[in-house]
Amino acid sequence: MVLKRLGTALLAFMLIFSSAVIPINTVSALGDSSGVARVSGRLDHSIAANTIVPIDSEFVAAKGDRVSFDCTYTPKYSSMDFGYLDSDYAFHYLNCVNGKIYAAISFPKSGRYTLAIRNNEDYAVTVTGTVRY
Repeated sequence: MVLKRLGTALLAFMLIFSSAVIPINTVSALGDSSGVARVSGRLDHSIAANTIVPIDSEFVAAKGDRVSFDCTYTPKYSSMDFGYLDSDYAFHYLNCVNGKIYAAISFPKSGRYTLAIRNNEDYAVTVTGTVRY
């Protein structure tokens, strides 16, 4: 009985978080053998109430690089924050309250970052769209 519940919980966890992955493409400059992760992809997430959800794994960005969000969400009157977590886990974001975002945010310095979305509401919000870096 306990094993069955554990298996069910594990399956639910995998289903919830498997949609939180964006494909990452790696590119490198000529003569450079190290890869640079470029984040881009399609979003289709249900974000739980009052949570920050990372939408990608950590990546390296240079000072002045920009990430752009082209997304819609429902319910459209919700307050949502689109942005990134820095290496100190501080959340830098653009707030939206009209059901859509078409904006870019720049990185103030070179470093490691993780894209994230915060739901400021007491209910789940569904976000769809694209992210480009």
